[in-house]
Amino acid sequence: MRLIGEFEIVDHGIEHEQYWQGCGLAFTSYEDIATGIGENFAEAVDDALEILAQNGWNVDGMEKRISKAIEKRSLPKRPKVPVGWDECHCRVSIRVSESSA
Repeated sequence: MRLIGEFEIVDHGIEHEQYWQGCGLAFTSYEDIATGIGENFAEAVDDALEILAQNGWNVDGMEKRISKAIEKRSLPKRPKVPVGWDECHCRVSIRVSESSA
């Protein structure tokens, strides 16, 4: 498993499926990216971390590192996608590069 060194969190907020424009690595120094979806920020981060793990990244301790990076004690569960907002999701992208250590 590859160790995550530098990372960047991109909080896209709550968006409807048809308006999602994507998120990539162009013009960055990062090696990989994963975008997660959920009912709130915490679920979207968990989804993105699962994708990174499937891509061979060691995500142990990343929730704590992300919480620290966004200056929160834990991953926020609000705002939440309102009931009745069909096809809307909270999206979070995580860009990563391998640790040199």
